Amino acid sequence: MKAGILAIGTELLMGQIVNSNAAYLSRELNALGVGVFYHYTVGDNYERIESHLKTMLKQCDLIFTTGGLGPTLDDITKEVIAGALGLKMHLDQHSLERIEMRFREFNRPMTENNIRQAYFPENAIILDNDMGTAPACIIEAEEGKKAIIVLPGPPKEMTHIFERHIRKFIEKMNPGNIYSSFLSIYGMGESAVEATLMPLFDSQSNPTLATYASIGKVLLRVTSSGLAPEENKHTVEAMTEKIKALVGEYIVSESGEEIDVVVLNQLKERHMKIAFAESCTGGNLAARLIRNSGASEVVECGFVTYSNHAKQTLIHVSEASLSQYGAVSHEVCREMAEGTRKVSGADITVSVTGIAGPNGGSEEKPVGRVYIGIDYLDQVKTYEYTFVGDRETIQNRTVIEALRLVY
Repeated sequence: MKAGILAIGTELLMGQIVNSNAAYLSRELNALGVGVFYHYTVGDNYERIESHLKTMLKQCDLIFTTGGLGPTLDDITKEVIAGALGLKMHLDQHSLERIEMRFREFNRPMTENNIRQAYFPENAIILDNDMGTAPACIIEAEEGKKAIIVLPGPPKEMTHIFERHIRKFIEKMNPGNIYSSFLSIYGMGESAVEATLMPLFDSQSNPTLATYASIGKVLLRVTSSGLAPEENKHTVEAMTEKIKALVGEYIVSESGEEIDVVVLNQLKERHMKIAFAESCTGGNLAARLIRNSGASEVVECGFVTYSNHAKQTLIHVSEASLSQYGAVSHEVCREMAEGTRKVSGADITVSVTGIAGPNGGSEEKPVGRVYIGIDYLDQVKTYEYTFVGDRETIQNRTVIEALRLVY
């Protein structure tokens, strides 16, 4: 089954908004056995939207549109689809009542143009939007052989509707069978992963392997298709075992999870508390865990000790060590981790100090020099790194490496 995604909105073309919807839909559809063959982005223009839509109807079984469901005159997605398919637009009373109710909840008057959001092409399957005012819909074409799935643009609304309504709809359509495993690899670059696994890449037919790299992480996808469901699963599992034999020590998840999620879950399973003392990362390390639900069970506290004064007064780093070794050193990193454990009482404490740049480096301590300390069971280890990149990249690499050390 072939799918295409049509992202609608001039703001996407102007770079004002990143098209995260397409990435999300591609991941979820792939996991459901639907191959995404096309991504298109088009502005709020009737003729161009219609042209792309007609092209996609020839190419795809499933067409996903995102955006263009708002109340303003340039929100024309449903009108274009109706025109392309020769359908009339009808007011859905249920949707109108829900929109009116939401405005009462907002304690705001509803303007006349919001009524447009309750109009749909005839025979559309209308999907309630509990996160916003714009309902979504499914419009079947070619006697039910194809479907256009019309979703709102705001990511929270789009993902909510997909999870609540669209996933079940796709599963009922019974797409071609596919099974994938996603291995999260940390501490090994994409080129090193590929080089190590080259014998497997060279011989791949089914299952297939593909790598996707981001800062500090390589996601390795293993996919089998065209076999019976159990055979696909067995084929992927067999290949995964071969991969683990080669790079298993770097795999932190077999379901594509980020390392912060893995660490958080492991801490919860062990009923352990963690605390942080951060200098160059400015609280980003603690934030990486706290962004996940359930962090309150494991995160005890975090100190942003950017100045020497803060290091001394908050977590009891000695003035002598700061004077003799400097803030960016094994010695100070060690004392930051120890002091945080004494202050917080956490089971694990993590300290970070470094030079994120672009200024402040020297020949002895260049930009990118970072020390990470781990205090666990009253034993402290510190690690030295020299990361390359701009300030944000160095900070992000430091956060990822600190979490990998905790893992």
